[in-house]
Amino acid sequence: MKLTSATDFSFRILIYVGLNNQKMITMNEVSEAYGLSHHHLSKLSKILINNGILEAKRGRDGGVKLAIDPSEITLGSIVRLMEPAKTLVDCQAGTGGCCKILSACRLIGILAESRMAFFKVLDNYTIADLIDDPKAAISLKEIFSQS
Repeated sequence: MKLTSATDFSFRILIYVGLNNQKMITMNEVSEAYGLSHHHLSKLSKILINNGILEAKRGRDGGVKLAIDPSEITLGSIVRLMEPAKTLVDCQAGTGGCCKILSACRLIGILAESRMAFFKVLDNYTIADLIDDPKAAISLKEIFSQS
């Protein structure tokens, strides 16, 4: 399974904002820190804002910050929010509208089980796990300050 750039970039936004949670962060800052498109990050931040993960403030001192504690934001919740596909295979694809073996296929159940296992692991980790380790946080901040 490969995650989309939307999920990847959303994690990057949350890591950066989480490391700097005492102040409002602009998408310009995040864009410069990672070398990513400001426009793309802004679109993703709106999704995170609309889902109550980020809090936004407009104006001169505006930006975003975490709306909830980083220990309450599971990695699984972010993947579920950002990944459009709810299944690993599209049984409706193909000529004729759906797969010919759909009624007898066991693969669907096996893939669904593996997807649940994937999310079970991701649900055990939070944004706090990514930013709360003092050594990792110092290393990340050093990387960003070199940019």
